[in-house]
Amino acid sequence: MLAGRYRLLNPLGEGGAGTVWLAADETLGRDVAVKEVRIPPGLDAAGRQEVCAAALREANLAARLKHPSIVTVHDVVIEQDRPWLVMELLSGASLEQTVRDRSPLPVHQVARIGVGIVSALGAAHAAGVVHRDVKPGNVFLTRTGKAVLTDFGVAVVEGEGTSSRTDHLVGSPNYIAPERLRGERGGPASDLWSLGATLYFAVEGTPPHPAESPIAAIGRVLTEPPRPPERAGALGPLLMLMLDPVPEARPSFDAVARSLGELASGRTAVALPHVPDRPAPAPSYAHGGVVPPDGRSRRRAVLWAAAEVAAVAAVVGITFGVTFLFASDSTAAEEKKAVLSESPGVFATPVDVCALIPAAMAGRLLPAPAEGKPTNDGGCQWPTSGAGLEVRLSGDKQWGKSPRQAHELFVNRRNGVIPSGENAWSWPEIQAGLRSSRSTAPRTVKPVGDESFGYDVYENRKTGRLEQSYVVVRVDNLVLDVGYSVVDGSKDGPAIQAGAHTAATWIANALNKQKAGE
Repeated sequence: MLAGRYRLLNPLGEGGAGTVWLAADETLGRDVAVKEVRIPPGLDAAGRQEVCAAALREANLAARLKHPSIVTVHDVVIEQDRPWLVMELLSGASLEQTVRDRSPLPVHQVARIGVGIVSALGAAHAAGVVHRDVKPGNVFLTRTGKAVLTDFGVAVVEGEGTSSRTDHLVGSPNYIAPERLRGERGGPASDLWSLGATLYFAVEGTPPHPAESPIAAIGRVLTEPPRPPERAGALGPLLMLMLDPVPEARPSFDAVARSLGELASGRTAVALPHVPDRPAPAPSYAHGGVVPPDGRSRRRAVLWAAAEVAAVAAVVGITFGVTFLFASDSTAAEEKKAVLSESPGVFATPVDVCALIPAAMAGRLLPAPAEGKPTNDGGCQWPTSGAGLEVRLSGDKQWGKSPRQAHELFVNRRNGVIPSGENAWSWPEIQAGLRSSRSTAPRTVKPVGDESFGYDVYENRKTGRLEQSYVVVRVDNLVLDVGYSVVDGSKDGPAIQAGAHTAATWIANALNKQKAGE
C-alpha cells in the first residue's frame, strides 16, 4: 500500500523508466496507473534526490498542462526511497508497440494521431514547456482512438537551464532533433522535428534515419537527409518539411495542424504549409556526406554526446528520457505572455452573461427578440424557433485569474479544438433534435476582444450544412465560447459564421465597457 492509499494490483508493462502497475485508489474508489520510477543501481544520494525531484516536477507540470491529449498525473508518492507517479489509467498501447505488433498505420490514422499530439505540444509550449522526447514510445493510443502524449519528466537526467551541472543529452537518437544533437538547447521547433520523426515511423514502420546503433543514428541524423518515405502518400511532403535540419525552415505548428487536419478528414489535396526561406548560411547535407570543415569542432562535441548517450543507456538501462524546459522568449506565445499581467484581472466576480446581450439585440440575429436564459455553468442561451445564441465559459473558475492565465487557457482551448468525424448534439428549445455532426479545426477570424479564433459544426449525415459557428474570445481574464446556431436552413454557412462573429463582438464590447467602468 503506497502512502496508505494506493494498492498495487498487477504490472501492466515494463519500460526503461520503470514498471507501470494497475492500482486501486482506495480513497476515491477508482483504478489508476502507478509508475514505479526505476532508479539506476549505484546512483549516489545526489542522483537519487534528482530523480525524485524530477518526479515531483512532473506532478507540478501536470497541474499546469490540462489537455485531452496529455496524460493526467494525479499524484506523486515518495516511498521506499523512490518516486511513484499516479496517473490516469489508459487502455490501449503505445504507438511504438502498435506499429511493431501490427504494421505501419494508414495515412489518415497517422494524420489523426498527429492532430492530437501537435495540439498537445501547442498547449505545452503555450505554458512554457518543451517536451524534448517526443517519440513513438511516448505516444499512447487508447482503445477509443485518441492519441495521448506521455512522460513529461519521468526519467530526467538533464540539468535545467538554471542548473550549474553539465547538461547531459537524453533521448532516443532517432527522434532527437539535429540541433539538440549538436549541443544546442532546442525549443518548440525541436519538438516539431521529433513529432515528424514519430509520425514517419507510424506510417513507414521505420525511423527516418534508420541505423543499427545509437551512435550511428546520431551520425545519420546530423549528416544525411531522411530516408524518402514510401508509404506516406500525401503525408510524405509534410513530414519532409517537419524534418528539415534547420529549425527556422520548419513550418509553424498552426500550419502543420491545418495540413494534418485536412488529411485526417480524408482530403487528398492537402495545401502544404508555407515555410520561410532557409536562413543562410545553411548546412548542406548530401546523402552519405559529412559535416563541412567548419563544423569539425561541433562534430567532435556530437561524438562526445554520442558516447554519453551510450554510457547513460548502459548504466541506467534506458534508451530514453524526458526533460522539460521553459520555451524560448522568441516564440510567439512567450512574447504574448511577456506583456500580460500576472495580477488578478478585472473580472474578479461572476458576470451576468445574460445581461451582455439584451433581448432586442439578440433579435437582430434571431427570428424574434429573445431573453437570455442562464445555464448551470454560468453561461447563457437565447433560444428561438430554429435558431439560438449561446455563451459559455471556456474553463472553470476563471473569476479572479490573471490575463496571463487567461491567455494560457485561450491557447489550450484553441489547441483542444480538433476536427471530429462524428459527434451528437441536440437543443430542444430551438427544435434541434438529436443530430450527427462534425466539427472543424480552428480558423482565423477578424480580431475580437484581446484574442479570438473560430470553429464550425456541420450536420454530418443528411444535409451536410454548417449549422453552428463559434468564436472563442478572450477579454482580459475571461475566455468565452460564443455560438450561433441555425438549424432550419434559413441561413447559409457564411451568414452563420458572420452571426457568430457579430455576437462575439457584442460580448467583447459589453465586457470592455464593464472593464472601463462604464
